Amino acid sequence: MNIVFYSLIKLLALLPMGILTYFGSFISYIIRLLNYRKKVILENLSNSFPENSRSQNQQLLKKYYQYLGQLIAETIKIFSISKNTLKNRFVLKNKQLVQSYLDKNKDVILVLGHYGNWEWSLLATSINFSNELIGIYKPLSSSFWNNKIKQIRSQFGATLVDMNESVRYILQPNSKARIIGIIADQTPSSEQLNYWTIFLNQKTPVFLGTDKLAKKLDCAVIYANIIPIKNGFYEFSFELITDKPSTLKVGEITNLHTRILEQKIIERPFYWLWSHRRWKHKQK
Repeated sequence: MNIVFYSLIKLLALLPMGILTYFGSFISYIIRLLNYRKKVILENLSNSFPENSRSQNQQLLKKYYQYLGQLIAETIKIFSISKNTLKNRFVLKNKQLVQSYLDKNKDVILVLGHYGNWEWSLLATSINFSNELIGIYKPLSSSFWNNKIKQIRSQFGATLVDMNESVRYILQPNSKARIIGIIADQTPSSEQLNYWTIFLNQKTPVFLGTDKLAKKLDCAVIYANIIPIKNGFYEFSFELITDKPSTLKVGEITNLHTRILEQKIIERPFYWLWSHRRWKHKQK
């Protein structure tokens, strides 16, 4: 069954992005028809925006479904996307900020959230910088899909490292500066509930991996902001969080990048992954 589904995705991925955009609208319709995780999404919206009326959150739900369908179609495209298509549709702005640290042979941590098309951001970074890009990922339960997704994400040269092995890999001696990509709004497991912050009006557990890694490497931490322009088109801009991590207290870097993501979500909420059970853990 996995092979059949994978073959279907590969066939769909061969379609031009313009046609896949229409397919994304069809997926949005199906998602809305099935009320995909409607209860989870509305609960997340209600808790995040307590000032909103029910009708306002219903509108956000509708817009989220519309974007989610497009995002799925765009994600299908990565199974056959070309470098030229990616460069035209995912444009990097002020990349010199990142390059300036690489030129000094200093590692750079790029931190981002599940906002906009984060899958394209990995591929776009791969083709715009010659330095090694390390993508830290959470393994999938299916070995078949885990291998396929690793293969697709690394198709333009990125190195994919299991989050459980990432520190050991990254702290190995290296002669050339690297870019380390971290999606920081994932939910820690119940054994890793060590640090909490306020995110979207709720007490939220967060990983301190970015803080700890930045201090060990003494490297720059840069927020990677994905800016949706229209269906299938994005800008990718960079914002320095700190290049002196040792001067900050534990948790400060995490709080700084969390605040940036939070503001982006407040400005245009329907581009964030609301169907994720981000608040399944409660602080005791």
